[in-house]
Amino acid sequence: MNIRNITSLAKVLSKNSEMKLPESTLYKVLAAFAALGIMIPCCGIVGFISYVMTEALLEVESPGGGMLFELQILSAFSMIFGILVIFSILFFSSDREHFVTLPIPAHHLMMSKFLFAYFAESVMEFMILISVFIGYFLAIGRNVGVGTALNPIGLISAVLGTALVPMVPMIYCAVFSLILMACLSKVKSTGVFYRMSTVFLLIFAGIFLFSLRGIGEINMENYVESLGSGNNLFLRTLNIIFFPVPWLSNAISENSILYLLLYIAGNILLLVILYFLGKALYQKGLYTAASLGSSKKAEIKAKDITGDSQLKACFLKEVRVILRTKAFSGNCAYINVLWPVGTAMLFHFTRNKGGMAEFLQMYAEGKDRAEMIIIMAVVSIAFIATALNSLASTSFTREGQHLSLIKYIPVPYEIQILAKAIVSIVFTYPCLLLTDIIMCIYLKAPVTQCIIFAVIMLLAHIISIVIGMSLDSVSPYQEWDDEYSALRGNLNTFFNMAIMMLCAAVASILGILIYEIIKLPIIVYYIVITAVLAGVTLRLLMVGPQKIVDNLEKL
Repeated sequence: MNIRNITSLAKVLSKNSEMKLPESTLYKVLAAFAALGIMIPCCGIVGFISYVMTEALLEVESPGGGMLFELQILSAFSMIFGILVIFSILFFSSDREHFVTLPIPAHHLMMSKFLFAYFAESVMEFMILISVFIGYFLAIGRNVGVGTALNPIGLISAVLGTALVPMVPMIYCAVFSLILMACLSKVKSTGVFYRMSTVFLLIFAGIFLFSLRGIGEINMENYVESLGSGNNLFLRTLNIIFFPVPWLSNAISENSILYLLLYIAGNILLLVILYFLGKALYQKGLYTAASLGSSKKAEIKAKDITGDSQLKACFLKEVRVILRTKAFSGNCAYINVLWPVGTAMLFHFTRNKGGMAEFLQMYAEGKDRAEMIIIMAVVSIAFIATALNSLASTSFTREGQHLSLIKYIPVPYEIQILAKAIVSIVFTYPCLLLTDIIMCIYLKAPVTQCIIFAVIMLLAHIISIVIGMSLDSVSPYQEWDDEYSALRGNLNTFFNMAIMMLCAAVASILGILIYEIIKLPIIVYYIVITAVLAGVTLRLLMVGPQKIVDNLEKL
């Protein structure tokens, strides 16, 4: 294995893989705010969870149990969400035809693409892993002693774990890609493969739900106890699948150099397996990908879009691009279903237990504080859900290298912008509305209140759309390699999420200020939040479309 050639090629692949930060003061401010408003708070929450779980498991003499559980959860999610990314990068990236003509061994190209995907996909996970280990060491230092916590073997193991924990699931994704692509040489369809991430998600979710059996009442205390006793089926299963991770946990918690060496050896073994499997199958998989890609393009070309109006034609074009592209359909359209489903599951499984039961009782008794919390939740969900699906913040990025066509087709900018906005509303707002209805059913809220929440959600939703489209019109990410790169490498999506989180925080602080500090009636919060959202929405609708048009003309 020529490691130098592989790493050099991986550096070449990474040069144009991500959207470059524009030389603009606005974008630099947004980047700083995004880091402070999203990444650091997320890492802080993860570190706090690690700290609390470690302290709880110290009582049952299993200090590494909480850390192990978090590491395995991260591994499972990496595998679920990494499978389609690895598949796309290995077999359907736009540089495939260019590299296969060069005198580069196919398996070297595969390993370089794997390393590029591994580092590109794991940046945020590296930060989360650092938080997990910091939370663990802080808990150990507080309860056992600083000397025990800062043992050199444990610290070295944590540093290696930060770099290597995401590798095992990514290797599995690459191995699945190679094997399934070899099988697809006869199937001639990638549909079965694109469903694999859903299959993995259902498998892990099923194992998790099954692990709840036998722990008694479903609460955090009982679940943590099952982790400490070693009887948790979910963790035991993940320990088998991602077998090097328990060795890392033992190396850190026991300061064991033997487990550290086992962990390193396990990762090397999996890399060697991937290397030789790629040597045997990758070239064949590239040929299969070429034939699948050409047949897919021919099929799509055969169907034209017809409509009796420009707006309808542009709208249908946007819908077809999103639904026919696996990356866009899963991450932009179908992801919205998680909000009503998650809300229904949250209320259904917790309505009679703990804090949720107390909250529902408080709301039923007409306590204003409960209404304030619900308003905060409604506004936050509308802002964050719209930003999370990135439909607005990738409106022009989705055009890719064909973005210039929007200037030359005989359709006014305003109509194209409106079509993209309507697409975001169609895919997002019905799910927000359903979330509102489910919430109100469990709260037993009157219909009028449900309608008020729906209006508030719509206003926040429109604000997020206009801001997202405006950001993407300033500097759309055009030179993306594949659709997954268009989503994960688009800084506009990241910045839009940061801004929406700030908007949600401001709305919540406004409620606390009005009700808790100034002691005004809750009706004042209803009036103020609705008036503010309506005013901002009206202003954005007045100036936003023209600003987007001006930005497009400058491209």
